[in-house]
Amino acid sequence: MDKSYFEDALGIVRTVLKKRINHAAQISLANDILCIAAGLRSASLVDQLFLNENDVDRIQSMFHHSARYNHLDLLVIGEDHVFIIHRQLLLQDIHDYLSGSSHGLQRVFVNVDYHLAQPEIMPANRYKALEDYIRNILLVDVQHRIQNWDQAEYCYQPLTVPDRLSLVTLTGWLLSYPINYVLPGHGRRYSSGSADSNSTSPSHYNEDEEDDEQDNGRNALANQVLVVTRVHLEPNVEIEGLQEHCLLSFSYPSELAERCKDHNTPSPSSPLSPAVERGEYDFTTSDENEKKTVRSIPFENGNSELSPRLPSSESFDQDRPLPFSNPDICAAGRSFLTQLHSRFLKQTIWKGWQVGQQNVVLPVVAM
Repeated sequence: MDKSYFEDALGIVRTVLKKRINHAAQISLANDILCIAAGLRSASLVDQLFLNENDVDRIQSMFHHSARYNHLDLLVIGEDHVFIIHRQLLLQDIHDYLSGSSHGLQRVFVNVDYHLAQPEIMPANRYKALEDYIRNILLVDVQHRIQNWDQAEYCYQPLTVPDRLSLVTLTGWLLSYPINYVLPGHGRRYSSGSADSNSTSPSHYNEDEEDDEQDNGRNALANQVLVVTRVHLEPNVEIEGLQEHCLLSFSYPSELAERCKDHNTPSPSSPLSPAVERGEYDFTTSDENEKKTVRSIPFENGNSELSPRLPSSESFDQDRPLPFSNPDICAAGRSFLTQLHSRFLKQTIWKGWQVGQQNVVLPVVAM
């Protein structure tokens, strides 16, 4: 990839949206297109920007006729969830997830039903409602797109909104978040402590009692210490106009990462969690306004000194333990960083990547 890729991406954005978004928003969206085209991730949400049907059709057509971006597409779910997708990469992510491949991203599903005293990791890190939607809806759609892409001006209809699956969970999966929040659907409660926790069958639910509060966004994340994690991309100075970009941002409950696993209910160990010598990454981030550093809680409650290194393209070592007591969170974090670095090495437009984290506590967490 050379600087002309950035110019072409920016050209697509300006052609369709120049009069509706400012320059910073144009650069950000162009960078999102670049990240997908470079294979850093398989999907990106067009956030804080409403694209109408005509916008989607125009961008879709420009992707189709572009020599550089004809492997990209727009995926619409419902009325306002629009994703830029890399068709082949998304198809690979789908196959890796459904097959349980050790080469794919290892994910953790966290039940944040507000009836729970605290968020809980779902057993076996699987979620049947999500798997059903991916297998029966998303996989079919992506395969159809790949098979029919040569048909000029082919129009795709928006995918249906999941009936028994929160869009929060589906969006997190599409955006390659290693931590995915699970919310009950349509006011029904699902307990991760039931005999079959991955089933979408309601647990302790009375059909005659409609729990309207479930659909108003309430969840178990309020007043929890959340670790907001961001991956920043450092631009190649040789590409004029290219700026630092946030590839993605997600969060996870700090207490959950520190919580040791209940060995009375073991699950198979992760192939991505090798037993290696003790060592830690020091996750830190500096706030430019307050000039203060936020540190994560150490891997163990000992006096050992944390490594000063921050996870980045220069310091990444896939065998270096992460500072999490919970093995599921640790395995997901390692898998996420390994996949990120592997994909980063295959592109040339970005100079480097770096992870930053910050602890936040909110009285209300909107979803």
